[in-house]
Amino acid sequence: MHSSIFCIKKSKMIDKVYEFWYNDCIYESAAECISLHRTKKGAEMAMEFHKEERRKEFEELLEDSIDEYQFGKFDDMCAWGVRERIIQE
Repeated sequence: MHSSIFCIKKSKMIDKVYEFWYNDCIYESAAECISLHRTKKGAEMAMEFHKEERRKEFEELLEDSIDEYQFGKFDDMCAWGVRERIIQE
């Protein structure tokens, strides 16, 4: 039995996916998988959407802050990425 995902729409076996991962603090934590996608473009689109949502949250924090340097630059300690993952048995 093959452990790949069967894609009905394209009628073929998928043996790899693209993982969108995010790390909210590169100095103190590890990256986590946010979502899996059939295409690299889909994963990249999800990453850009997620990044924009985090940017909006960051800007809201700055609006309420007396000291604009308190939080640093938006993506100083964060990391986003997309990587190919092979589906195994």
